[in-house]
Parts: sequence; structure tokens; C-alpha cells
Amino acid sequence: MAVRLILDTDIGSDVDDALALAFALRHPDIELVAVTTVADDVAFRAHIAHKLLHIAGRDDIEVAPGVGWNEPPAGRRSWFGHEGDAILDPGDERPVFSRDGISLLLEASKDAGLEIATVGMQSNIAAALDRDPDFARRVHRLDVMGGVFAPIRLGSRELTPSADHNLMVDLDASIRSLNAGIPTMYVPLDVTIRTPLRQSHLERLRSGDDLCRALARLIDVWIRAAKPRDDIVALLHDPLAVACTVDRRFVTSDELPVTVAMHEGAVRTFIDRVAGHPAEVMTSVDAPAFADFWLETVLG
Repeated sequence: MAVRLILDTDIGSDVDDALALAFALRHPDIELVAVTTVADDVAFRAHIAHKLLHIAGRDDIEVAPGVGWNEPPAGRRSWFGHEGDAILDPGDERPVFSRDGISLLLEASKDAGLEIATVGMQSNIAAALDRDPDFARRVHRLDVMGGVFAPIRLGSRELTPSADHNLMVDLDASIRSLNAGIPTMYVPLDVTIRTPLRQSHLERLRSGDDLCRALARLIDVWIRAAKPRDDIVALLHDPLAVACTVDRRFVTSDELPVTVAMHEGAVRTFIDRVAGHPAEVMTSVDAPAFADFWLETVLG
């Protein structure tokens, strides 16, 4: 039976959100119910998601802009200026969205079995909880790209927990959402940072259909913006989080009691055997095998 999934995303900045959307569209065991957008100009992010869905021939999937801002809540940069490049054409008009992301989340959660993959900030989830506290009981599972449970190693460097971008942009929302008692799966930064997509994958992607070629153009933009090292063209943070909803062949995991709190200026995920909520935490990944799997799934 397919997993019924809403993708809650800050699509448009890091290319991995678009790569996650494509995976959700192409995997046969995922029923993508809707896409909600979060952070900054959410209507513009929704426009990007809508365009990718149109390219994929999936205009039937609703897109709804959620919580945005002119200045990020914690002052951390979350808009980088390249959003929309290589995907939105000058003549494209912004779609009219029939409802906002919070209303969509609240209504959709009334159907049993719904999962929400939050691959951006937790702002929409926190807003839904504030509007209807019963939302926490109705969500089957929250699939989170974020958290830190082990050292974050990028090449020879070890990053600090403040590198956990998704949880750091809206601190209050992260604490509100992730301590609400919703059943949660964490695909944390210390695992996802080990998942490179390489130049060879990008070249194969260019040989695919319209959606694949659009993704390749977005990766080209990301390479110019992020300047990744060696032959790495992107990191598969968000695609791994979405993939873990249906396929665990490439990961190991542990059941852990987790609480979320501020510590030394950063939102941190802690193993707390007294007050923590039960969660499934991904602990390792076979990165080369997963990158190949992502590509084969999207190529179809």
C-alpha cells in the first residue's frame, strides 16, 4: 500500500528539495497528496513547485503556500537570490492557490494514515499545531530532514550543530513542532551530509525526460551558487528523508527517545530517556548505493 505523503518544503534554494519532489513523484509506493511551502516568499516557492509538477505532468497535485516572512525569525539567511533560476520563464504567471498551507495540512490530516515529510523549516507544522492542537494526534508520522545525533563530518571538516539549517531558521517552531508528541522519523544532518550526488549522475540525468532535464538545469544553478567540491554536484539531504518513508535498504536506524531544546545558541536534538518522545532515527547510509537508487527511480 502506498504511503500517503505531503511534502512540506522550502523548495527553490538548495536543489535537494526539487530532487526530493521528483523522487516522491516517481516512486511507485508514494502517493504524493500535496506540496506545502515554507520560508520567505512562500508564494514564489509554491510557483517553483507548481512548475516542476507541471513539467512532470502532475497538475492534479495541489500546492499551497504556508508560513513565510520578509526577515527570517532567527535572523539566519534562508533566501539566496537564485530561487527560480532555470525553471521559471519570464512569461510565467504566478498561479492562484486555492488555500493556504496550514489549512491544507489541517484538512488533509483528517484522513487516516497521512505522513508529512518536513524537508524545510518546522514553521508550517508549528502553525498548524497552534491553530488546532488536535493536529498532533491526527498525523500518522512526521518525517523530518534535520536533527543532529552524531558528529557532522564534511570531508576533513567537522561542522558544529548550528549547521542544522532546517531547525535553525525558525527556532521556536522547531521546538514547538518536534516536542508535540507527533510520531517522528529523523533523517538527521549527520547522516544526510554523507550522500553526494556526483557529476556522473548529473550527466545521466540530462539524458532523461523533461522533468529530469529540468532537475539537471537546477543542479547547474546550484553548482554556481554553492560551489561544491570535487565532482560533487549536490547532497541528497531531502531525497534521503523522502526515500526513508518507503525504503530502508540503504540505511540503519535506531528507536530513541528524543527531545528538542536550545543549547549554546542552537536548536539541538537530544536523546532523553526521561522526557523524550519515541522516535526512529537514521544512523547510517550506504551513500553510493542510495545515489544510484535515487537516479534510477527518477529516470523511471
